[in-house]
Amino acid sequence: MQKIHFPYLALPLALIFMLIITIGSEINAAGITRIPLLSLLIMNEFAFFITAAATYIGIKHIQNTGLQTLYGTTTILCFALTVSFIFLGLKLWPA
Repeated sequence: MQKIHFPYLALPLALIFMLIITIGSEINAAGITRIPLLSLLIMNEFAFFITAAATYIGIKHIQNTGLQTLYGTTTILCFALTVSFIFLGLKLWPA
C-alpha cells in the first residue's frame, strides 16, 4: 500500500472507532460505562493519531499534486474527525 492511500483507510476505521466509543461510553444505571474508561481513552487516542496522520498525509499529497475532489473531501473529513476525537477525549476524561 502506498502512503498516499492512507486517508482512504483511516476514514472508515475512524468512523468505526467513533461508533464504538460513542456506544461504549453510555453510562448504565450503576454509573458505569459499557466499555471500561481506560479502553475508551486508548481507542480514542489511537483514532486521533490515525486521523491526524491521514490529515497530514492528505495535505502533503494535495500540495504536491493539486486538489482532487474525492481525496480533498476525505482529507477534510479526516481533519473533522481529528478535531472531534480531541473533544470526545476531553469529554470522556473524568473531572
